[in-house]
Amino acid sequence: MRLFASILLLFSLLLTSCNPLLFEEKFADKSLSRWTVVDDPDTVEIPSEWRVEAAGWLHQRSNIWGKRGDFLNRWYGTYLIAGSATWSNYRFSVTTVAEDNDGFGVIFRVRDSEHFYRLIFLNDSFGGGPLTRLDKRNGADYTEIWSAKRGYQTGAEMVIEVEAIDDTFRASVNGKELFQVQDSDYKRGKIGLFCYAQSHQKFANVKVDRR
Repeated sequence: MRLFASILLLFSLLLTSCNPLLFEEKFADKSLSRWTVVDDPDTVEIPSEWRVEAAGWLHQRSNIWGKRGDFLNRWYGTYLIAGSATWSNYRFSVTTVAEDNDGFGVIFRVRDSEHFYRLIFLNDSFGGGPLTRLDKRNGADYTEIWSAKRGYQTGAEMVIEVEAIDDTFRASVNGKELFQVQDSDYKRGKIGLFCYAQSHQKFANVKVDRR
């Protein structure tokens, strides 16, 4: 009996180790119990308003931004963070639709609220757009790793995918590659969603796979 139980346990562990799925969120739970909201301090038009609405879509309704007079190249805003601080190599994907013309994106390898990588999409020229940019946050400051002078199509569905393997990062939108770059400062961490002055942003189908 003990041998049979041991075999079952070993089989279960093997299945777990082979399962590439680390996290999946379809936003059926309106409590957002697996997520943590972080608003940058001293921002304008606070607090953020993350909430699950009809058809499994997560919405961020606030226009939170700032700090007033100190936003270009930082784009402070709000984050919704999930996952494990131990995650290292993974692929993170999310479906999103923008109804505003400011900034949104994803963050990954999140150590804490001031240490992570961020892929941001911007349209509004007042905010520095059109721009798509990968940057690294260290404390209050962001350092650019890669950028392109391109924005996004308002109202169009986008599938954003980021892959982090060791010190190499790749990203794509709707299957079209944006970049492949390298940086070794943050080796593991959580994932998250981001909005800057973006009062009508929708997210769906978050998925994280082990790589």
